[in-house]
Amino acid sequence: MNLTICLVAYSQKFTETVSFYSLLNLTKNLKENINLYIFDNGSEDFSSSHEELDTHSFHSLNYIYNKQKERGTRIAYQSILDVSQDEWLMFLDDDTEISQPYLSKILSEIKKENQSDICAYAPLVFDHEIQISPTASDTLKMINFPKKPGIYSENLTGISSCLVVKSDLLIEIGGLNIEFPLDYLDHWLFWKIFNSNKKVVVINEKINHHLSIQEINQTNDLRFYSIFSSEYHFYKYYKPELLLNLYKKYVRMIIKGILGKEIGPRWKILLKILLERK
Repeated sequence: MNLTICLVAYSQKFTETVSFYSLLNLTKNLKENINLYIFDNGSEDFSSSHEELDTHSFHSLNYIYNKQKERGTRIAYQSILDVSQDEWLMFLDDDTEISQPYLSKILSEIKKENQSDICAYAPLVFDHEIQISPTASDTLKMINFPKKPGIYSENLTGISSCLVVKSDLLIEIGGLNIEFPLDYLDHWLFWKIFNSNKKVVVINEKINHHLSIQEINQTNDLRFYSIFSSEYHFYKYYKPELLLNLYKKYVRMIIKGILGKEIGPRWKILLKILLERK
């Protein structure tokens, strides 16, 4: 049984990304079980470069340049879901350092006759020394409540990079939610999995990933708006029990911004989000 991997590239040439380099370093035996799709959201189309399209011992290697107006992870995941013939699909950001032990365990797991309600696998993801995924989902302070390896049927969320999901489940739920073109698509997906009475297995393997949202003050205003408007939308429509806490969090951030602290003048963007979405 083969595994489809959807590697989403952005500003860097995909051959120069951390994720592609780590995939190249896998053993040939592993690569022969992988159908790798590069979905490129960048500004330059590399599809005409024959060197970059060498299969590199993968079962197959395919390059898709995104010519659509929509950019982000949703269109990438959906596009690859639509063409993949494999039973399982892995999502992969271009700044994730995937490991051989994790891939080995994944390929072993998906070949087993597991419980029918298990539809996803996730690793322990770290940004330096901090576990950023998976975490509890019943709080806004998710990063303070990392989850351990095991089988979960509730109270779990995380990032989508290195998440392996059953293709039939994604089709069953109607594909990837267009309400989240980039940010909070991962949180919606975990919510949807558990809302469908399915389970997620957290595998005891560590993966390194650089989480850009951890450096929120270094993002531009458009990205800042995307992150927080998506966050507000998610909690308003999918986890309304936490919406009041989110509102209080934004009010505190706005007050600090007015006082020249933390987000500074970007408090106006948060205020705009609150006023737009009442």
